Amino acid sequence: MKTNKLYLGILWHHHQPYYKDARGVYHMPWVRFHGMKDYLDLLSMIRQFPDIRQNINLVPSLLTQIEDYAHRDARDNIWLLTEKPAEKLTEEDKNEILNNFFLANVETMIKPYPRYFELYTRLRSDSRYLSATERTRIFSTQEYRDLQVWYNLIWVGMISRQKPALQKLFRKGRNFTEKDKRTLLQEALAILQQIVPAHKKAWEEGQIELSTTPFYHPILPLLIDNQVARQSDPAVRLPAGGFAHPEDAEWQLETGLEYFEQLFGRRPEGIWPAEGAVSEAAAAMIARHGIRWIATDEGILARTLGVHFEPHKIYSPYRFVQRNQAVAIFFRDHYLSDAIGFVYSNWDAEKAVDDFMTRLYAIRNRIAQKAGEEALAHHMVTVILDGENCWEYYPNYGKDFLQTLFSRLSDDPYIQTITFSEFLRQQQTLPELRKLFPGSWINSNFNIWIGSEEDNRAWELLKRTRDFLTEKEKEVLLPPEVLEEAWQQIYIAEGSDWCWWYGDEHSSSQDMEFDQLYREHLMRVYELVGEDVPAEYYQTIKKSHFDRFKSIRPLNFIHPQIDGRDTYFYEWVGAAIYEGTKAPQTAMHQVSRIIERLYVGFDPDHLYLRIDFHDRPDPMLEFVLSIKMPKQLAVVISPLRGIMEKYEMREEKYERELLEPTFKLNQILEAAIPFRALEVQAGEKLGIQLHIKQNNQLVEKFPHINIIELEVPDENFELREWSV
Repeated sequence: MKTNKLYLGILWHHHQPYYKDARGVYHMPWVRFHGMKDYLDLLSMIRQFPDIRQNINLVPSLLTQIEDYAHRDARDNIWLLTEKPAEKLTEEDKNEILNNFFLANVETMIKPYPRYFELYTRLRSDSRYLSATERTRIFSTQEYRDLQVWYNLIWVGMISRQKPALQKLFRKGRNFTEKDKRTLLQEALAILQQIVPAHKKAWEEGQIELSTTPFYHPILPLLIDNQVARQSDPAVRLPAGGFAHPEDAEWQLETGLEYFEQLFGRRPEGIWPAEGAVSEAAAAMIARHGIRWIATDEGILARTLGVHFEPHKIYSPYRFVQRNQAVAIFFRDHYLSDAIGFVYSNWDAEKAVDDFMTRLYAIRNRIAQKAGEEALAHHMVTVILDGENCWEYYPNYGKDFLQTLFSRLSDDPYIQTITFSEFLRQQQTLPELRKLFPGSWINSNFNIWIGSEEDNRAWELLKRTRDFLTEKEKEVLLPPEVLEEAWQQIYIAEGSDWCWWYGDEHSSSQDMEFDQLYREHLMRVYELVGEDVPAEYYQTIKKSHFDRFKSIRPLNFIHPQIDGRDTYFYEWVGAAIYEGTKAPQTAMHQVSRIIERLYVGFDPDHLYLRIDFHDRPDPMLEFVLSIKMPKQLAVVISPLRGIMEKYEMREEKYERELLEPTFKLNQILEAAIPFRALEVQAGEKLGIQLHIKQNNQLVEKFPHINIIELEVPDENFELREWSV
């Protein structure tokens, strides 16, 4: 009996923001690090399984940065700090190293390496209350050199590190030499130099299909006309003046295709639009450039079909037709894509693959039952996800999971991997769409990139700068090379990554660096044409180094009984309540493990805190109230020691003061902290964050990437604010 297989198309999207500033300096190392860890390694694992077919999307702005490293001697801030001899490091260098050389996932990228973890734990335990100068003296010259090596070494992928020179460094582990550093950087460069040729060869041999994205990863529909955002969300607030430049979208698309062809010898048949963002105008534009297929999220198909949508329909691509242009559209299975990206990293590899395959079998069975076995030939499950960042959260950088997955898929009698173009070549007809709902893979709208105060400010500055350059171009006074470079700055600023970090949805430890890079590209336009940069361009768009945590504020004074119990119903009524599961997160979401709910309240003299726990709290926990504004200090609540203490930086040293231990840990934690101990006055803004530590190690931070902000009340607060 013939077994009809279900096709599976997996597309790995490789993209990093554009880290090079307007003067050609790389401020962050992430292209190099992901180049060392992910791109060549993933391809190498695919190549171990000849029957596997995969799809890989390479963004031109990523490729040009890889080529900068591989062939144009690009160097980033971490490379420069690494290659500097340890004995010549200045105090400033050492502070930069301490601030940057542990930016990695602790569980999967630091703990597995004893020497690196030793340095990490020493810094965390010994430097808590030291001045910046004292902090730099924690490590010896040799320890700084070991740290220089280890931070770069952990970013070498599991396959790439099998090279003898790298294996030798891993075995050595400590007491590295300056020669070892040079060897490591040379090997890193060799990995980067292989990325493009290796992908080209695999594409030529047919095991993978390569696709691309418009050059600087712009949200194409918003470039064409940002009014489209109102079609997907009528309530969105758009920036003043609008922005409608389809000619820029054409440049991003055509230049990206040309650059891709220059590197790989031919144009791709497919495009993954940045963030899966589509509109009718964008799809038609892509079709005019001869592209055969694009892809987006299943939510777009659901919004397009409306009442006619059925879940199984996402497993068949559609042919979008507008006038004389047509392009096939694949719709990603949101759950399966996110399962690899966010869920399976915490699972045993075998169990994760079992779950993935079981879900594929269920999809296959549903299609066969609904349309018959023969219909399987016209269906393909589309899985599309980030091909780089998620592996930092997997044991062994995802090697165990991927090899198990590829092995199972190679031998499975019911599932067959396929490239997108190969699938289309087997289809005589596709169902047609005459309309297309505009939006991205996130909530089927564009709200990540437009609508917030910060997003809109970024768009307004972009429009102002572009309009300025257009007027200067009309004067026909600028040399062609100057004009070309100025336009390049505009195109870079049109990339999606800047507004990814603006607004309240995402945040990172490098928000302000992204803000600075964005504004520098716009400022460079004025500098190139010899005009003064407007003063407002020097003002940050990001409103604060700490994003506000948005929740209700305290409504009235409370007077709780500090006994560690939920004593009576009205005890905490009127306090602000922050749900642990609803705290804003980074792009890679982290689930709170300890805090279920945090209450924050006050009376004229005290700040009150209450923590409800997911499980019974460990008595070894310490609770640190970290005050971020109006000044920085910390209050440590230690139930085991029965004390409450305050730490404040004075003259580059932390001074310790014992406070009255007005707290109790029982079923819950309740604490009362005098405002006078926090050195704040009525009317001042108080910004706080709660850190939970065990054995001096941070085990949870709440909110994770934001602060709770409230105004210190005066005695008349309840005359102005009241609740029933």
